[in-house]
Amino acid sequence: MREIQQKIDTMILHLGGYWRPLSGLARLLEEVGEVGGAMRRGSAEELKEELLDVLVISTCLANQYAISLQQQEADVRGVTKEQLYFQIVEEAGEVARILNAYEGDKKLKPNRQGESLQLHIEQLQRAVISLGEQCNYELFDSLYALIDEKSTRDFGRFDHTPDPITEASVRSYVTYQSGRYWGGIDPKPFERFDRYMEREKHIERFLKIAHIEGLDGFVIKLGRDGLIVPENVEKDLNLPSDFKVTIEVYNTQGYVVIRPKL
Repeated sequence: MREIQQKIDTMILHLGGYWRPLSGLARLLEEVGEVGGAMRRGSAEELKEELLDVLVISTCLANQYAISLQQQEADVRGVTKEQLYFQIVEEAGEVARILNAYEGDKKLKPNRQGESLQLHIEQLQRAVISLGEQCNYELFDSLYALIDEKSTRDFGRFDHTPDPITEASVRSYVTYQSGRYWGGIDPKPFERFDRYMEREKHIERFLKIAHIEGLDGFVIKLGRDGLIVPENVEKDLNLPSDFKVTIEVYNTQGYVVIRPKL
């Protein structure tokens, strides 16, 4: 599954970049509806294509939260195709509930055991794989072919949307430290830290979800002519008490990293 996630990440960057999460959610729900339409019409080829699209878009959402998905195995014991579709609809609704809390207007409830985005994306994908098994589709084999086709055919199809998983800061940082990280935008030359914080909109999102989704940190890259970091950056950020700030240097490249406390 790690290889599939990396291939989809490369494909999405080739196409222009990730959608905003709520836009990605809208696409996911659209594809789930199209799965239902293909089943109602009895169109086998269309159903296979729509199931593949659900796998791709749900993996994109997982990538945006630095989730390492576990590959799901089909489980078709005692269930019908219709029941598996109902499972897909139910899990897509759970993904929507969580993302609406993370990205939309819904208030985030206290974390409950088993309520992570990862769990519901994996359960959604298990239902998709199981429905594919019921229909005798080799979904994973077809998935590789679909990724290659889209990468070749649709270059630059989407407008670039800045995303904390694709920023240069996090892409360079994870070459030194493995883990699940988001990254901040590049600072302007000699930019004051408070001005930078006004432009960087993703830290607030990170602080909301880091403990729930198990993110390891938020990375801000320090350029030679870049960010002017105050002496007490932790106080300047006004962080919640369950977060801390570290300054790390690797091969002369410096980073400010906001981390959840264990």
